[in-house]
Amino acid sequence: MIFKAHNVIVRSLALAGLVLFFSACTESGGGENPIAVANTVTVSGTVGGTRIVAMNDNDQIVVEDDTAGRSPSAPGRFPFTLASLPVGSNLRLFFISNGSLFPFYLGGTNVFSFNSAGPVDLGFVTMDAGTGHSTPEFSPLNVTSKPENPNTPPGLIPGIAPTIAITSPLAGAAVPVGPVTVAFAVQNHTIGNPGTSHLHFYLETDPTIYNFYGGNGINGDNGVLYNGVHTHFVHWKSATSFDIFGLPSTAHTVRMVLADQNHNELASSEKTLSFSVSQPPAGDLQLQLPAIISGLNFPVGMSLAPDGRIFFNERLTGAIRIINPQWQLVNQPFCQLTVATSGEQGLLGLTLDPNFAQNQFVYAYYTVSGATMNRVVRYTESSGICTQETPILDDLPVSANHNGGIIQFGPDGKLYVVIGDVQNTANSQSLTSLAGKILRVNPDGSPPSDNPFISNPNVNAKKIFSLGHRNSYGFTFHSHTGHLWETENGPGDNDEINRAVAGGNYGWPTVGGIANNPNFFNPILAYTPTIAPTGIISIPENSTVYPAAYRNNLLFVDFNSGRMRRVVLSGADLTQLGASSIAYNGGQGGLLSLMLGADGFVYVSNTNAIFKVVPQ
Repeated sequence: MIFKAHNVIVRSLALAGLVLFFSACTESGGGENPIAVANTVTVSGTVGGTRIVAMNDNDQIVVEDDTAGRSPSAPGRFPFTLASLPVGSNLRLFFISNGSLFPFYLGGTNVFSFNSAGPVDLGFVTMDAGTGHSTPEFSPLNVTSKPENPNTPPGLIPGIAPTIAITSPLAGAAVPVGPVTVAFAVQNHTIGNPGTSHLHFYLETDPTIYNFYGGNGINGDNGVLYNGVHTHFVHWKSATSFDIFGLPSTAHTVRMVLADQNHNELASSEKTLSFSVSQPPAGDLQLQLPAIISGLNFPVGMSLAPDGRIFFNERLTGAIRIINPQWQLVNQPFCQLTVATSGEQGLLGLTLDPNFAQNQFVYAYYTVSGATMNRVVRYTESSGICTQETPILDDLPVSANHNGGIIQFGPDGKLYVVIGDVQNTANSQSLTSLAGKILRVNPDGSPPSDNPFISNPNVNAKKIFSLGHRNSYGFTFHSHTGHLWETENGPGDNDEINRAVAGGNYGWPTVGGIANNPNFFNPILAYTPTIAPTGIISIPENSTVYPAAYRNNLLFVDFNSGRMRRVVLSGADLTQLGASSIAYNGGQGGLLSLMLGADGFVYVSNTNAIFKVVPQ
């Protein structure tokens, strides 16, 4: 999942490409039938005087005909012919008359492909002003219907400018906390695939383009691209809508403008939406305002040192920074790493050695410059500056997304490392790949002798603690039981809260959610639709700052709505679900990381600040 800070400005990587499709136009008069090309279809019929256009998936004209100047074969019926239409390719037909466009419909859809070559007679084609569609007298049998494409290709009706209208939310509307769906409608413009005409939009004051696509094969993985890659901060929802996640309770703007295949914006089509996110009702817990420290840049990996200092990393800047015991940000970074930041890459995780007071060791997980690999390194702190970089785990799997990166030491003194499936689902079930796993290694990166797969001859398998993971943004060791609890992000459903055990297989990609498959471990909770869970922590059993009912509970946060959720554990060993509820209703945007402070309070970060979590 890509989480992008509102105040981070990065350069846009424009996508460019042109798909060429060569075709011939027929100019036959009087309905003459030209010679058909092999493996093509020749469509003929009559219509009440019009231009007829056949277009492919890229909104390019394959062939067209115009009945202007022809003699009717019968009163009000002019013959037309569309020659050499390809078999097996998706097509749309458009009948244009008196400045009006009538897309051709068969069986409730305007997209279809021919299954076999030969002539097709549509008979008389009716243009219905009521429905705005054109339909045949004789429906061909050798066609396969495809999902409807409601977009109007640009330029089919000369003199009518492409336009966009934002249909929801209404201008000036106040919407509740959570995903905000922006829906729109376009006229005389096609939102197609990369390399064709599409839509640009911009959030707040960020000048970087979000490219929105809606053609054939477009889905949640490729429908919205930011700097050329998929992002979960904004998520494609349909060919005419997208969701925005993690918005705080304040005013927001979205600027939208249509663009051609070369990313040239059609300025006359620009529209700007202004709306606000409402302040939600109070819950059991609140984030104390003002933020205890602000002006940060995507702070994650918060770790408390024995002397009261807090170390954290900024994902996009590559800086490891320190907050002193008085909660003042130290100006000079502890360490400045050069990191790749495309998609979900960056400086992803940080933790302190359990013996930090003696050895001053700080561990970090990051994507190396050039994105050739992820790695875990160790630094030695000296007078607030990092020294002696030592690789701990090198050549870890890498991709634009699903890199994981959260690292922590367990109560056993071992270093645990989460790695996502790096966008290859097969990795998660393979013991020869470190991707899609939780690793357990000694502080020097070597595999402990009691690891579950230590007898496996593969060097990667020896380091694996659990498998079948997709991508995690948080895990914690319960302060009473020592159990490892982790959050897991699903593909579009089944976000999970799991208790990870040695050798456990959590099912991805074979199953998701509570599948009750004996080959895999069930999560304790699963969420559909997705909420994008991030940080997770347990409330100590001796806590004096939170209600007694919260002791030994889990708290976790999510990015999509910025809520904090409470999980009551039950059973003698606290492994069963007692109850779950929302403890904090959001309002400060997407939440990232959790840390237990020296004062017993939980601290949480969003994209630019750290807050103290207090009882209501």
